Amino acid sequence: MSTASPQKSKNSLLAALPEAEYERLIPHLTRVSISKGEVLHKSDEPPQDVYFLEDGVASLTVSTDIGEKLQLSIVGNESVVGERAIFKDGVFIIKCAMLTDGSGYKIPPKVFHKEFDRGDVLHDLVLSRMEARITETAQTALCNQMHDVEQRLSRWLLIFADRLHSEELPAKQELIADMLGVTRSEISRTAGEFRKLGLITYSRGHLTITKRAGLKDKACECYRVIKTGIEEFAKK
Repeated sequence: MSTASPQKSKNSLLAALPEAEYERLIPHLTRVSISKGEVLHKSDEPPQDVYFLEDGVASLTVSTDIGEKLQLSIVGNESVVGERAIFKDGVFIIKCAMLTDGSGYKIPPKVFHKEFDRGDVLHDLVLSRMEARITETAQTALCNQMHDVEQRLSRWLLIFADRLHSEELPAKQELIADMLGVTRSEISRTAGEFRKLGLITYSRGHLTITKRAGLKDKACECYRVIKTGIEEFAKK
């Protein structure tokens, strides 16, 4: 592991910081490589590190006592993971784990909290990203309740691709079913229909979006709302 270089990060939040603020963080930013499935923070304790991803994506999920999971949001290099370190106390129910291999920087929560409390640009950027995540979580909850599997799967694949900056997605059907809170057979049937329409290809746990426009036509309005929210808050 190594500290950050003086060059700006590929993480858009870090890249948006004024030079003076970024340089204050540099001594505390540790470069990390992260494996698919690695847990960045657990559901039953405060974040032990705050992460700024440059590559790869992570998933925020909640689960029941018997292990049923539901995804709240997907995070890539547009935001920060573990930002709730700005709060001293609370109820910890959200787990964050990598959906893909990735890399980026991590910083101790105390340092992150101290820099946030300065009230400078980092403070405003973190709040804007948190607002975007609230929008995504709320819209995802609506989508999971109101829309069919075809719409939900389309929305999920498009958001995953947006965050990963790639149309090639390492996603097994079991994973997708867990994230959407549906059965594997429902995902298998719907993905098979998408494949017949030429919207995707799928082989050995790797799915490729081949017709994005067609997949967007299948998606509900939730994809547009979430995408617009992320883009708008990223401008702040």
